[in-house]
Amino acid sequence: MPNAAATASRPLRAPSRPARERILDAAEALFAEGGLAGTSIRDIALRVGVTPGSLYNHFAGKQAIYQAVLERGIRPFFGLMDQLARGEQTADAADEIIGAIMRHLGQHPRLPRLIQHEALTGAAHLTRLAEEWIRPLMSVGIAEIEREPDSPWDPDEFPLVIAAWVQLIFGHFTLSPLLLRDVAPDDPLSEAGLERQTRFLRKFVRILMRARTPREGTPEDPPR
Repeated sequence: MPNAAATASRPLRAPSRPARERILDAAEALFAEGGLAGTSIRDIALRVGVTPGSLYNHFAGKQAIYQAVLERGIRPFFGLMDQLARGEQTADAADEIIGAIMRHLGQHPRLPRLIQHEALTGAAHLTRLAEEWIRPLMSVGIAEIEREPDSPWDPDEFPLVIAAWVQLIFGHFTLSPLLLRDVAPDDPLSEAGLERQTRFLRKFVRILMRARTPREGTPEDPPR
């Protein structure tokens, strides 16, 4: 019978992640590197450390894994946008949403690379990605701008504002490691780097939404 004192002194092992989550983690990284077409079931199985056949215990195939990766990564944004839509539009509410988005992407930093990879390769499934995930998010974002009576943007600029925000946030995870490598005090994707970017985004949105520019076709205010 094991010694009770010795057993009690052993360090507890951290619970391992469920097999399904480990598969999605591996697939997310591989899809970000090579896209859907450039990733095989065998590649995913090797990254997870299981046999290819065992993946079918959890998913019907590679396309199902791909869809699950996207759903896990993108669906939380709908919850955040719904939270924003139900609440009052204040600077504090915007700060909270920005923080939640950055925390989520900090847990899935390869997701922006995956989406960017698909956009650059123009694969056939890009249309499905846009229809199922990107366009609905754009629609919700545009509706939020329309709620703001003092918005500095013209209606035809609303989609441009949302697109710019997506690029600004996702771009941190795709380009900042290259652009800021020699000038940032730490890794842009480290905890400190993400906190710094979150503070920047919160400050940026407050300045951006206060901006006022002359409407097209109207003269600027004369200099004083």
